[in-house]
Amino acid sequence: MNLVEDAMAGSPPRSDADDDDGAPRWVKVSAAVAVVLVVVFVIVHLAGGGMHGHTP
Repeated sequence: MNLVEDAMAGSPPRSDADDDDGAPRWVKVSAAVAVVLVVVFVIVHLAGGGMHGHTP
């Protein structure tokens, strides 16, 4: 065994079910938060609330 194999011996095996599309978790979480904020913003405006100063 070489040094790399020794280091990898204690790590758990990766399963095929892992979401491995290349994007880190913080990017996915940030995108999800941004989408939720946009949806809330749209709902508030469609309900008639928020930014009343834009109407002449």
